[in-house]
Amino acid sequence: MKKIFKSFTFWFVILAVLEIYMHQVGQDSKSIVLIYLNPILRTMSRSDIIRDFMNSGLQVSSGTIIEHISIYWYIGSIVTFIIYGLIIDVFRYLIRHMPSSTK
Repeated sequence: MKKIFKSFTFWFVILAVLEIYMHQVGQDSKSIVLIYLNPILRTMSRSDIIRDFMNSGLQVSSGTIIEHISIYWYIGSIVTFIIYGLIIDVFRYLIRHMPSSTK
């Protein structure tokens, strides 16, 4: 259990859930935090084909300007935050297990 609380992946998932909650209650009405501060989702939103796919999912009512968003954006947010957390966890693991050279 201690390992879970020490992993970046766990905390990034918590951060993604809080970000989705903020979006749902209207604190991110223009989707700036949800989409545009996430480099992967921002890149996806700029491609017409991918944006059309991401908008084609089940529409969830939210506190945004257009009052709904596709659930694929929320799933994408959680998945990208898991990826970010895993990358940082791998870097941390590699740094901790590098042989130290003492002279």
